[in-house]
Amino acid sequence: MPRLLALGLALLLPAAALGQAMVHPLPPELRPFHDRVAQVDVAAVVRVERVDEGRIEVVREGVIAGAPPERFEVKRSPLSPPPLATGDRALLLLRGARPPYVFADEPAEVIRLSDDAMAARWTGAVRSVIAHRNQPAALIPVYVEWIDTGPATLREIARSSLLDLATKHPELRPKIARALAPK
Repeated sequence: MPRLLALGLALLLPAAALGQAMVHPLPPELRPFHDRVAQVDVAAVVRVERVDEGRIEVVREGVIAGAPPERFEVKRSPLSPPPLATGDRALLLLRGARPPYVFADEPAEVIRLSDDAMAARWTGAVRSVIAHRNQPAALIPVYVEWIDTGPATLREIARSSLLDLATKHPELRPKIARALAPK
């Protein structure tokens, strides 16, 4: 499978051309994962206990970042609610010093978990990005690993994230190109 042909081509573009490409009316890209976790105070695997008009009550199953209590609430906007229902498992990226926390993700970005294998894969992925969120060069192998091992959602997020790194950090373009080169 060709590795990110579009990203490879984008890496060859000068910064001005990349900037112009960014204003072309294309479908919205996935938000780079390092942007999603930039302000995260709490990341946890949870089970949804109750969904109310303005709050979601959850039970913590695992912690990736921060120190949430065993049971806590997350603010829920009735105008733009996340797609969570009672009984769902999710990996939540949250902001705040204490409950009720607020979502760091957009509602469509909330990570619902279907099984233990998915929970383990996402937990490891989020832990890796949080550990290196202030080190753009260290994120390159993390995202390349997501592309190589999937699942499809992580591949898509990795592509968007690498393109963002190449746009914001032109000095990383050669390293990204080498990492994506066929082996």
